[in-house]
Amino acid sequence: MKHLTPLEAQQLLAGGEADLIDVREPAEWARGHLPGARLVPLGTLKIDPKKELSRDNLIFVCAKGGRSQQAAAVAEGLGFTQVFSIDGGTDEWARLGLPIEVPPIAAAPAVAEEPPADLEAQLPELDAVIGNNLRELRTARQLSLDATARLTGLSRTLLGQIELGTNTPSVGVVWRIARAFEVPFAALLSAPKTTTTALLKKANAKRLVSADGRFSSRALFPFGDAGKVEFYELWLSGHGKEEAEAHQLGTRENLVVTRGRVVIEFAGASHELSEGDAIVFGADVPHTYRNPASEECWMHLVMSYA
Repeated sequence: MKHLTPLEAQQLLAGGEADLIDVREPAEWARGHLPGARLVPLGTLKIDPKKELSRDNLIFVCAKGGRSQQAAAVAEGLGFTQVFSIDGGTDEWARLGLPIEVPPIAAAPAVAEEPPADLEAQLPELDAVIGNNLRELRTARQLSLDATARLTGLSRTLLGQIELGTNTPSVGVVWRIARAFEVPFAALLSAPKTTTTALLKKANAKRLVSADGRFSSRALFPFGDAGKVEFYELWLSGHGKEEAEAHQLGTRENLVVTRGRVVIEFAGASHELSEGDAIVFGADVPHTYRNPASEECWMHLVMSYA
């Protein structure tokens, strides 16, 4: 393991050859991260390092330097030789005035307006909603956490943390749970419905974020209204990529690009869409969203289940 100061790391990253990995938690990442980094929380990295680390020349960063050293040790254990840890982490990087990116997820709430009397009360936090629904799915099938871990391919520890609401699952994790239990994605987002009218403020939105932080999804419907048709807002960072597993048989996606460009790949075909372009396709096969440009991409997605 080699130690780098932030300035040394910036010079090394300028070459474009290193894989910069932020091993903090999603909440820390949302407050700002190094440009070009991808998010792999240390706990996730330790669960399946071979999946997360595919090549040498790895630079790890955390808040201050402790977790990045642990991640570097994991990488060295796999046989990688060009492994670096940034001393002082993101805190020191920011203190030196080096650039920080803030992903467009869950902005800080604005001053709350007094809602009309017929609007629903504040929805439960999404973390708690997903945890409760996972617990209900598991107990309804009389599955232990160990059995659920085998069913989903996720660790028992991670599943337990999700049920307790102490771990914000990524988009990919929620998809894996939904597929394992053979339920729609939105079934894990559903909370008890209280009224027929809901105001979904952008400032209060809770997004599901991919493990690398380059893709996010926001439900544009109240959690309790999940049904056969779902409406989402998607965001993909510049040169970001999100690989989606096949959804339930008969599932269709209708996607329109509202800003930027995206390439949709499935069944050996590739379709590039620009702002205003739309596509409808069968999403019951593996498919990929890829941003070919450096500018971020925003999309609206309607998902229909058979």
